Amino acid sequence: MGKKGPKRIYTHTYPNRCQLDRMPMSEKFTKIGTIFKPSGTQGEVKIDITDSFFDDFLQSDHFFLKINGSFVPYFIESLRESNHILMKIEEINDPENASHFNLKDIYLRSTSIISPQFKDQQGKTTLMGYMIFNEGAKIAEIESIESMPQQLIAWIHFKNKRIAIPLANALIKDIDHQTKSIIMNLPEGLLEL
Repeated sequence: MGKKGPKRIYTHTYPNRCQLDRMPMSEKFTKIGTIFKPSGTQGEVKIDITDSFFDDFLQSDHFFLKINGSFVPYFIESLRESNHILMKIEEINDPENASHFNLKDIYLRSTSIISPQFKDQQGKTTLMGYMIFNEGAKIAEIESIESMPQQLIAWIHFKNKRIAIPLANALIKDIDHQTKSIIMNLPEGLLEL
C-alpha cells in the first residue's frame, strides 16, 4: 500500500459549501457558547449560546470546536427549541457519538460576527495602555483587557490591588484617543474591592 496523503480534519461535499481541511492559525475565533449533554436517541445535543451571539449563530450553517489546538468546523443539520436549544450536528446520529461533544466550547469566526455589541467590544480592545480617570482623579493605566461573554473587563493596579473595571458604555463618559485617556463614572466602592 502506498503512502497516504495529509490527514483531513473534516471534509464536506454538499453543494455550495467549501471544503474545510485546516483553519489557518492566523484566523481569529470567538467563543459564543457551549455544548452540553446529548438529548434523545438521534444524536442531538443541548447547547447554550450567549445572547449577544444568538442571531449570528442562527445565521450560520456551521460552527467550530477547538480540538487539539486547532479549530475544526462542524455543520449544523438542524436546531430546535424545547426547554433548551437542541442542535443536530451533521453525521452525528446517536447519543454515543454526540457525547464526545459534551462541555465543548462553540466558536464562530470573529469576522462572521456582526452583532453591534460584539463590534463595540472589539473597538474597546484597543484601549490597553489608556489612563482611566474617575471624577477628575487619575486612577490607573489599563494593563490588560479581558473579554467576558457580556462585557469587557479592564484590569488595573490601584493602591497595590488588582482591580477589574467593566468597560461598559454606561460607565464611560468620554474616550480621548489623542491623550489615551478614558473619563469614567465608576460605581461607588468599586475601587475599594
